[in-house]
Amino acid sequence: MISCSCDLPSGITTVNEPREVTCRTPRTCDDCKKDIIPGNRMYMWSMYDWDECLPVAPHFQCEQCGDMSLNLMEYGYCFSLGEDITQQWKEYLQEEEYYKKEN
Repeated sequence: MISCSCDLPSGITTVNEPREVTCRTPRTCDDCKKDIIPGNRMYMWSMYDWDECLPVAPHFQCEQCGDMSLNLMEYGYCFSLGEDITQQWKEYLQEEEYYKKEN
């Protein structure tokens, strides 16, 4: 679910913005579950567990999901990693359409 508020909850959160990298080993996108093949561009989010005070495994996104995430960030929205980013993008578009009709 997207939000205009990015209150940091306790637990696992991102650290900085994602890094754009080239896939070196076969992976699966943590959001849409599509395969990311070696040589493809992908995004890697560094993660940290504030409750345990330890870094945790990074979150990987395919190019399409990563681009949508960066666009939502650019527009000032927060989103949930690990959930379908396409659905969250649709929520953003519906919200924008709603606000346009209200104003």
